[in-house]
This record gives sequence, C-alpha cells and structure tokens, in this order.
Amino acid sequence: MKYAVTALLVAVVMGTAMFALAGTADASHATLEVMAPAHLTAGDSVDIQALLRSAHGEEAVPGATISFYMDGSFGGVEGKVLLGQALTDKDGVAHLSYLPRTAGEHQVHVEYLTPGDSEPEVATWSHDVSSAPRQFYQSTAGIQIPGLNVWVLMGVLAGVWAILLSVAARVIAIASAGSVAATAASASRSRATGDW
Repeated sequence: MKYAVTALLVAVVMGTAMFALAGTADASHATLEVMAPAHLTAGDSVDIQALLRSAHGEEAVPGATISFYMDGSFGGVEGKVLLGQALTDKDGVAHLSYLPRTAGEHQVHVEYLTPGDSEPEVATWSHDVSSAPRQFYQSTAGIQIPGLNVWVLMGVLAGVWAILLSVAARVIAIASAGSVAATAASASRSRATGDW
C-alpha cells in the first residue's frame, strides 16, 4: 500500500508539473498587421502594406506569401475574392496595389498561413471609399478599327450605295425597254394584219 500511495503521489506531482510548465497553448506563431489609409476615393490607387512578424520575438518574417481577399458576390454566389498575393521583403512587409472601384464601406482580409497550421493568421483592413469625381469608363462613338479611318469607311459605304443605285437604274431600264418592245411588237402585228 505504501508503494501505491507513493506511485499515486508521484503521478499527481508529475502531471501537475507537466501542465504548469506547458502553460497555455499559443496557436499563433506570427502576427499580421495591415497599414493603409482608412479613407479613399474610388479610382485612386493605394498601396496596402501587410507587416508579418514572429509572435514571440517580434522579428520580421521575410519570404512569406501573404494573400489579400475581399468579400464579393457574382451570379448569386458569395465568397472571398482573391485580390492578389505578395511576398514579404527583408523587413517582413508585403505590398499590394489596390484600386477601389465602388463607393461605400469595404473590408480587405489579409491572411498568412503558417506552415503546419490549419488556420491562417488574419488581419482585416476596413476602409471607406468615397465616390469618384469622374466616370471611370468612357466609351467613344463609332467604330474603332486601327488603320481604317472615317473617310475610308464613308468611301466604302458610298461605293456600296452607288452599286445599289446603278443596279436599280438598270432594272428600271430593262423593265421600260421590255414595255417599249411589247408596244413595238403589237404595232408591227397590226400592220401585218392591216388593222389601223
């Protein structure tokens, strides 16, 4: 019995020591921070900077792939839209050029997946986009064909219409020539029969 109590006491002390020394599990091996302005104008490009550091030593993490996402929907399907990916430089900073196109409040999610982890580190950048003072896309009137200017196009159209009108004039000439021939044929028959 003495040995059983001793073994039980040793097991409790060792178990307590293991949990006390382990502390709480820190799942985060890196911290991710986003640096960008909070107010933008639609159509103006901005450089989003994501700073990646190790969680414990606050050292920069170079050569890591950072993904930039935005929530979006298309055709009734909603989900994350990949804006781009960038590698961190020697200072642990990844850059992405971002061009907002619609006014309103938006969020860009920046993610880094630590090798061996199943959940990525996520940082969210919220920003407000004001409407643009000008229209982004402006269409031009007419047909834009390189090497084919307006005068060449007008010449081709004039040629087509000239051919169409000459064909119409010939059809009318043929039709009127047929009626003159029919009148001449009836006049020659009446001379032959003596009907005046």
